[in-house]
Amino acid sequence: MLQRVQTIYMLASGVAVLMMFLFPLASLQIPEATFSLTAYGLTSITPEVPYEEFRWLQVILLLVMMGLPLVAIFLFKKHRLQLRMLIYAAVVDVMFYPFFYFVEHPTVRNELAFISDNNIEPLCEPNYLIFIAPAFAAICCVLAMRGVLYDMALLSSADRLRSSRKKK
Repeated sequence: MLQRVQTIYMLASGVAVLMMFLFPLASLQIPEATFSLTAYGLTSITPEVPYEEFRWLQVILLLVMMGLPLVAIFLFKKHRLQLRMLIYAAVVDVMFYPFFYFVEHPTVRNELAFISDNNIEPLCEPNYLIFIAPAFAAICCVLAMRGVLYDMALLSSADRLRSSRKKK
C-alpha cells in the first residue's frame, strides 16, 4: 500500500515539472515586440520581430528535474538508490529558483535589451507556474522520501524478526 503512495508522489513530481514544458514561463515585453519564455527558449510573439532562441541549459535542467523522480519509481527494489535519487531530485528542484533568477533571467533581459534599439529594460510578467511547480515537485519528493524511509525501516525490522527466528 505504501509503495503505491510513494509512486504517486514521484509521479506527481514529474508531472509538475512536465507542466513547465507545456505552459510559458514568462512573458517579456519591449516597445518593439512581445516575447514568450518557454521551457525550450525565447520566442517572439510579434510577427514583425522574428526571434527564436533555444535555451539548452534550461531544457537540460528541466529534463533532469522531471527524469529523476520518474526513474526513482522503477528503483523500488533498491531502496537506498531510490532514496538517493529522490534527494537529488529535491535538491535540483530547489536549485531551479537560483538558476532561473540569477542565470537565465538576466541573460534573457540582456538579449532583449540588445534587440531593442533604445536599450529599454524589458517588462517581465512571470507565469505563477514557475513559482509553484518546482516547489510542489520538491515537496512531493520529500513526501516520497519519507515513504521510502518507512519502507526501509519496515524491511529491516522484518529482517530482524526472521534472523531471530532462525537462531532458535
